[in-house]
Amino acid sequence: MSYYPMPPKCNAAGLAPEHSMVLPERTAREDESTIVDALAHATDGAAHMFAPDMIYSMPTGEVVVGRDAVLARWSMPQGAVLRLLETPASLPARAMVLDKVGAGAERSLLVLKRREHDGLVSSLTEEMGHRKPTVPLAARAATNVFSSPTDMMMSPCSSKLQLAKRRHHMKAKPTKLFADQMNSAASHT
Repeated sequence: MSYYPMPPKCNAAGLAPEHSMVLPERTAREDESTIVDALAHATDGAAHMFAPDMIYSMPTGEVVVGRDAVLARWSMPQGAVLRLLETPASLPARAMVLDKVGAGAERSLLVLKRREHDGLVSSLTEEMGHRKPTVPLAARAATNVFSSPTDMMMSPCSSKLQLAKRRHHMKAKPTKLFADQMNSAASHT
């Protein structure tokens, strides 16, 4: 198991997309083949392969928690094929890496992490094009919360820093630039 942080361009398998797309295919063990079948044909009978508190990280950046919620959101496109790939050394021993090839050669990386004691799937991460989704970063950037990790730290200059930060964000921003010139130009015509 790797204890080093993954570089930012790595996907859920701990590899760059161009490396995970060329991982060799392997045959499934008996316990893995039932999980692959459960993913390919998500029915109520397949639910016993997943942990009740399962986490599904969708390619859109959304996170779904709970077996029933995951099965409700999981979709396997018509004609899509699941290929079981070699598990990289950066993942736990019981993890599974799959390549979902859909219509039009659209590929998704699926990384399943399983519990050690019973083998149930506890985490499923899906990434379109074998790339990490960037939606959560954009959503965080769009929030109006102006906080930083140092906000709660106390130092001799923290009160001045807080005050300067508050003034900056509370300062009135112009809603229309050159409003006076536009009004005068509109009145002349």
